[in-house]
Amino acid sequence: MAGKNPRVGARVVPFDLPDTQVAILRDDLLSWLHGIDQDLRIPDRLRDPAATVREGEAFRRLLSAISAGEVDLPDEQAQQALERAARAYDRASGYSETVVVHDAHRALLGVLDPEGGR
Repeated sequence: MAGKNPRVGARVVPFDLPDTQVAILRDDLLSWLHGIDQDLRIPDRLRDPAATVREGEAFRRLLSAISAGEVDLPDEQAQQALERAARAYDRASGYSETVVVHDAHRALLGVLDPEGGR
């Protein structure tokens, strides 16, 4: 049986993101690329230098895509790289805990001021 053709169903999808989100994504991608470039300077420390190179290539594609305002899909490597980066960011920033605290504050405000607490 032949393998799946990665170009079947390929399409270009426009980005329609607010400028603030584009700026955030550009900054994050550039930061992650800088980290990858630094990691690749000492490849002996990396478990899988080839995977690190592929991740950098994926981030570069995403950076180009947000600059162009469109992305070629599917791009599973870019999706997986961004998922890993987003999870790492969430862990480092304490996002899960922040959401729980935020929700608790808003719930209490809703009890104290049902009309304007949300």
